[in-house]
Amino acid sequence: MARLVWTALLCLTLVMFDGAVAATWPSSIDELEDIMYLNTGYRARAFAAPVTPCSFSAEGSGRQAAAEYVRTAFHDMATGSVFFGTGGMDASIIFELGGGTGDQGDNIGPAFPSTLTKQAPFFSSKSSMADIIALGMYSAVRSCGGPAIPFRSGRVDATEAGPVGVPLPQNSLFTFQNQFSRMGFNATEMIQVVACGHTLGGVHSTNFPQIVPPGSSPQEVVHFDTTTQFDEKIASEYVAGTTKDPLVVGPAKSVGRDSDYRVFNSDGNATISAMANPTTFQNTCKGLLQRMIDLVPKAVVLTDPILPYDVKPVALQLTLLGGGSNLQFTGEIRVRTTSRQVASVALIYKDRSGASSCGACKITTTLKGNAAGFDDSFAFYGFSSQLPSTSSISGFNVVVTYTSGATETYNNGGAGFPVQDQIMLQSSQSCLSSNKLTVVAAVRSTSGGPASLDLTLKVPRTGIIVPALQTQSVAMTKGTTVGPYDLYSATYTLDASQTQNTKFDLSLGSGVKDSFKGVGDLGATCSPLDSRSPSSTTMITSTKPSSSTKSTSSTKPSTSSKPTSSTKTTAKPSSSTKPSASTPTLSGYTYEGCYTDNTNGRVLNGRSTSSNSMSYNFCASFCSGYAYIGLEFGRECYCGQSYAATTTLAPPTDCSSKCSGDSTQLCGAGNRMNVFKSTDKPPSTATIPGWGYQGCYTDSGSARTLAGKVVYNSAMTNELCAAGCKGFKYFGTEYASQCYCGNDLPGTTAKVGESGMY
Repeated sequence: MARLVWTALLCLTLVMFDGAVAATWPSSIDELEDIMYLNTGYRARAFAAPVTPCSFSAEGSGRQAAAEYVRTAFHDMATGSVFFGTGGMDASIIFELGGGTGDQGDNIGPAFPSTLTKQAPFFSSKSSMADIIALGMYSAVRSCGGPAIPFRSGRVDATEAGPVGVPLPQNSLFTFQNQFSRMGFNATEMIQVVACGHTLGGVHSTNFPQIVPPGSSPQEVVHFDTTTQFDEKIASEYVAGTTKDPLVVGPAKSVGRDSDYRVFNSDGNATISAMANPTTFQNTCKGLLQRMIDLVPKAVVLTDPILPYDVKPVALQLTLLGGGSNLQFTGEIRVRTTSRQVASVALIYKDRSGASSCGACKITTTLKGNAAGFDDSFAFYGFSSQLPSTSSISGFNVVVTYTSGATETYNNGGAGFPVQDQIMLQSSQSCLSSNKLTVVAAVRSTSGGPASLDLTLKVPRTGIIVPALQTQSVAMTKGTTVGPYDLYSATYTLDASQTQNTKFDLSLGSGVKDSFKGVGDLGATCSPLDSRSPSSTTMITSTKPSSSTKSTSSTKPSTSSKPTSSTKTTAKPSSSTKPSASTPTLSGYTYEGCYTDNTNGRVLNGRSTSSNSMSYNFCASFCSGYAYIGLEFGRECYCGQSYAATTTLAPPTDCSSKCSGDSTQLCGAGNRMNVFKSTDKPPSTATIPGWGYQGCYTDSGSARTLAGKVVYNSAMTNELCAAGCKGFKYFGTEYASQCYCGNDLPGTTAKVGESGMY
């Protein structure tokens, strides 16, 4: 709940947003920044998938998930009080849905449970459920063509239900005004907030039969206006006298539930008439909806609005290698490409002491993939390099070279991007076998203990959709010493429901951590750490970091897949870990060869994952049910039912990267993939049995190409869609997670070229 006058809050927020800069990395906002901006493509979080396109609903015709996301955020906020500094956006709504009794109080209908079910997987120790619900407002409004609502994080989840007091259609105007005043909105703003909220969705007969009598309308719903977009039609149609808003006209008037009419008419229609202007509507809603999601308890302090990083490190990991003389440094650099064309990305690093004792302290990268949000695009550049464990690394700057030839050095606000090497997860030595978790960490001997495994467990709650977060700390036991590091280990038995969603930190008593690791990323077998050292390291030539020469002339994201740096040496595996020169073998699979790959057209376009535990068996387990598996860049795994037509066979020596989880195996290289074919599952052809591929067709949220049935699944495949459309003549997949069924192709659709989305 806000602690200051609302007018002052709005002005302060606008000042912060206009002058805000991206956070210094790492930051408390990092997880939410990913969820907010990575909608599609490489490493996509797909938080917005259930509300994309705007008209979509996994529950089928008549529902609109975007409207339900907006409604859920409003209902969560609506019992807050600016007078007492309580409630607001605090996720108390998760306790207000009846606990399975069927009595949902003020929160009538299935929209609230289905919204929370979609959002709950994003709940974690770094993203509160209240923040996730508020972020749902941003995603829903933006997906529907509305303004980009500034989103701030830091909300704290309630531990029990809030008071009653959500505005309901039968309330008097006096009650409405008091309720909105309690939320911090005056009489004029009450009208505006109702219009902003009712531009999406409608009233369902199953929830409000007195307003929409059963059988009186198609799909048992009457919409507030004639579009599914976030626009001013709710106001302009009301002013023009053509509105079909069921809270203005129809049966609602005779039963005293025409609440939109009472609200809109409360000042003689002056405010709603002004809202009929498209620009006024968008600008007004942007400010009011931000105020709505910023309504938090008085003790809660929100961050500045979250902006996308221009450069952000991703999945950084140091790993102690056999013998202890070297560390493997892996990760990716995400570059915002919204208005720039990138040619190459490199890291310029400092050793443990902050000096450049390595001489040539440069690490080059390879383009791994591209991603996009509503308004921004990004490219990910991966790297893998060996560093001496005696000198290690303490941080780095990132040098981006643009296609114009200009370079820019990103130094994280002057401090560089930090890397700690005191405690490190040993992914290959860690594993999850059945429900037994074993975690091994390398702790620098001079850092000392104690070391602990700190788990964040998701614990189901009876009658509550969202699980509770429970922390469990396990003391780690010191084992062998390898070079300048000691190995520590701990075990823990998880419940079956926790094997994929548990996160953990590795902590020293000093507070240093290797944090937010995923149990689901570990392999099924713990490999021993080789006691012998590799014969050479990957030391890459360097130039000093350049001063910032920011280029603003580019407008397209980079499609380059090769860095422009011209010199580097590649490590040779030692005799103890050198992969076999013979044909790679994997039980249950035949080896297809080393194939070319690129981010714009993957060899295998099904599921994918990356892990420091990567091996042939790890990838095969992840790709269970697929005809082909492919391994690339040492730690990446791809699945598919068929080859991409764009790939070609490459020389076997091109696939030279050792697998991160088994140094005796080869896992492709940059833009090279080792491909295996299952002997148990035949590959699919251009058709699925019983179906024939027709091509790529245009679609529209207002006039669906296939309108018979809709199915949503975050792991959608053509096979799943075909099964869901049994009995229909056609099925089609869209937006990576949506499936549509129908019996004819309307004349409004047209066949177009392939997009390559998967």
